[in-house]
Parts: sequence; structure tokens; C-alpha cells
Amino acid sequence: MNDRRDSIYAVINIGSTSLSGMLATKSPQGRVVPIAAHRVPTAGCVRQGSIHNIEEAAKRISSLLDKLSTALPQEAQISGVYVGLECRSMRSERYDSFIDLGEEGSVVTPEHLLTLKDQVSDASYPGMTILSITEPRYRCDGKREPNPRGVRCRRLEAQYLLIVARQNIIVNVRETIEDRLGLRLLGILPTPIAEAAATMTMEEMALGCAYVNIGGGTTSIAIYQERFPVALFVLPLGGNNVTRDLTQLSVPLLESDAENLKINQGSMNLSVSRTEEIIATSADGSSTKHFSQLEVNRYISARILEILNNVVSIIHEAGCGESIPKGFVFAGGVTKTNYFFETLRKLSPEYRKASLRRDIYEEGVDNNLLANYITEIALAAQASEPGVTYELRPLESLLQEQPTTRSSESAEPVLQPKEEEEESYTYTTISEAQHLPLDDDEDDFFDYREESYKHEEKREPKEKGPSAFERLKSGLSKGISSLFGESDGGDDY
Repeated sequence: MNDRRDSIYAVINIGSTSLSGMLATKSPQGRVVPIAAHRVPTAGCVRQGSIHNIEEAAKRISSLLDKLSTALPQEAQISGVYVGLECRSMRSERYDSFIDLGEEGSVVTPEHLLTLKDQVSDASYPGMTILSITEPRYRCDGKREPNPRGVRCRRLEAQYLLIVARQNIIVNVRETIEDRLGLRLLGILPTPIAEAAATMTMEEMALGCAYVNIGGGTTSIAIYQERFPVALFVLPLGGNNVTRDLTQLSVPLLESDAENLKINQGSMNLSVSRTEEIIATSADGSSTKHFSQLEVNRYISARILEILNNVVSIIHEAGCGESIPKGFVFAGGVTKTNYFFETLRKLSPEYRKASLRRDIYEEGVDNNLLANYITEIALAAQASEPGVTYELRPLESLLQEQPTTRSSESAEPVLQPKEEEEESYTYTTISEAQHLPLDDDEDDFFDYREESYKHEEKREPKEKGPSAFERLKSGLSKGISSLFGESDGGDDY
């Protein structure tokens, strides 16, 4: 329990399959110190990252916050939250601003930089809300300049990346948090950008890399180059598509049973024997069904390869194929599918599994929490305004307190993960560092403005071998075309 008056940040991530939250403080170095984390299923109130049923979402978020509040002292309460969003309509828009400084040129001053920033306030996109504006990339007389202040030039330019989402999605978030729950909405954070910033290395950001999160209802792609995000896409495809595919097996399945089959016995391994069978038990345990392991794996592999093919296609269409020499960083629930990374090895791209950078969290954080709450820690790292307030207590109650009495439960520094009836997990982590001083409409799927993501200058093709992007594109083409070819179970993909 946090008995001190440290700044505590509250974050909630709106996922398609689960709503998750975290309370955290930060060390003097700005590293996240988690206090509590919890996750509850959405049960359909969120679809493709967007709140669909406001009333049900409010109930589930309220339950989530109640669980988190048990880690707070009696006089503390959650009054404001940051919300992480990764919805189907979210995308990036490039905005260019400039100032002409005359024929003789002028030395760039802070006022010039503010003028460039003020021009961004004029940006508007019909039906869309601007969620965030990234740090700009500057050019002085057409040349890249990391810090233009003090540089003499005739023309000063700034390139911003604006993250936008459909207005009605933002309205639903505000109504759920502010109107139904009576909380302050401290900010809406684009989850893919927060995750990428917390997991990608400085080298990957500088040289060029794509962060890909394949979740339940959406797949997000954040592309970085020269340490800045250059494009963001969110595709309405994810693990839920795999689940729905499995309901169409030769033996029909309910969606809940298909989900269990996918998680517990599914794989992308197509090298299994044709005679190998699996027995799947229904979610309520009332019946069992027999399936061909190869048939199940082919359904799963086909859909996941299609998702990866869509990722490659959207990167290619945006003209960013040559911008990611460091390859891909993969995250999300779908990447936990058995044989996912083994399949990637056969496709031959340069890739790695996402993990939090060591400078994001404080030493001593539980390893299970780090593995299961990457998104929430990444969002907490972006938070800047505390979300927990403390009520003033009467002097009499303070005098009556026994200063040395604490229950055995609150004396424990770490509570181990406990499985709940709703298949969620709760962690309470108090590091010593804390005590240091201190399926719906997809009409907007292809509504991307291609010119917003084109680079200003084309790069000359390299003389070296095929890039990581080209190898993945070629491998996917081969894998998909041969997926259902005749074989005795020795497929490569």
C-alpha cells in the first residue's frame, strides 16, 4: 500500500478483448514503479478498439478501478485517468509548416519555432479529432537540422505527425469516463505510439523500424525513422478473425469454444502429421469434439499470414518499405500463437519480439507483470498528471491510529498473480524504489491519405541484398500460395 503522498498515475487501456488498468508512481529518474494492475474481459462492449456499449463499458471500467483501488490507502481515491486507445479509425496525418526568413536569412529564435508550432493549430480533418502531435523534424534551407535554434537560414520548415481518430469514438470515451464514471479524462494516448516508444531501441528508431502489434480486434503499425514516428496505421484485423475462422471447421464450433481451441491447442505448425487428432472440450465442459490438428493449424496459419501480408502491403503502399532497415518489432496476443516466431524465421525478415526497454521501469518490478502488462507500463511512462487524490482526514482519527500496526497482507511487498473468476490477473507491486525521495463498419479501413506518408525525397535502391521488408514480402507470397498445397505434412509454412 502506498502510504506516502507520491504522485500516482492511473491508466486504462481499451482493448478489443480486455480492459486493463494500472496504478503506478515514478522514480526520481522517471522510471515507472507499478503499484497495481488488473485486467477484465470486454464481453463485447468494445469492438475493434472502440467502445460499442457505453453502459456496459462503464460498468466494467468501474469494476476494474475498484480492483485497482484496493492497493491505495483508505483516504486515497482515483479521480482521473489516462486512456490508451488503438481503434480502427486511428491513423497519422503529416502536417508541414514553414517560415520564410528573407533573402539574407535570419538566425532561428525560439519565437520562430513557436510560430511553426502555432501553424499546427490550424490543422483540421473532417469527422476526425487530433489526439496528439509528435515532436517535429526540422529543415533549414532543405537540410535536416536536429536543433535549428541559432542556425542562420532563409527558409525554416517543420514536419509534424498528427495522430487522429474518428470523432464519435472519442465522444464515446469521454461519455464513458467523464459522464458515466465522473472521472477526469487526463488524456487520450495513442497506444501504438506509447508502446513503440517504450519497446524500440534508440538504434531501431534512428535507423528505421516498424513496430507491429497484432491484437484481438486490430493490428497497429508504427513506423520510426531518424528517431521520429513517420507513419501510423491501424488495420481492423486481429486474433478475433482467427477465432471466427475456427467456427467454420468441418465440425462447427461456438465462438467461445473456438477461442479456447485457438489458445490451448492451436498452432501455425504445418509440419504435423495428417493423422494427428486433437480433442477439444466445450467451454462449459458439456461435450468434446475431435479435430484434425493439421486442419486447425491451417486455418490459423492462413489468417495470420493474411494479416502479415496486409501489414506488408500497407507499408509498401505508403512508400515506407525502404524506411525500415532494422526490420520489425512484433507484439500482441496473436504473437503468442504456437510456432508464430518459428514461421517468421522461415519467412526470413529481420525481426524481434517486443520487450520493455530497461530504462522504462524501475528495478525490482515483478517479471510476470513486465511480461503481461507491457502496454499499461508504456502508457504509465507517458502520463504526466497524477490521477489519485487524497482526502483530508480529521486530526482525531490520525491521533487514534496505531503507528506500528499493519496487517500481514499489507506488509507483503509483492502479491503473486491470482486468477480471478473472470480470468483476469491482479498484481500489487510496491518496489523499494517507491520510497526514494521525491466487426463493425470498416468503411474507413482504406481511408488513408497516401500523400501524407510519402517521403519528401526518394532513396536510391541499395546495392546490397534484399531488405528485411522485401524478404518478408517474398516469404509471405510464397507461404500463402503454398499454404493449402498437397503434402504429407511437411509444409515449410
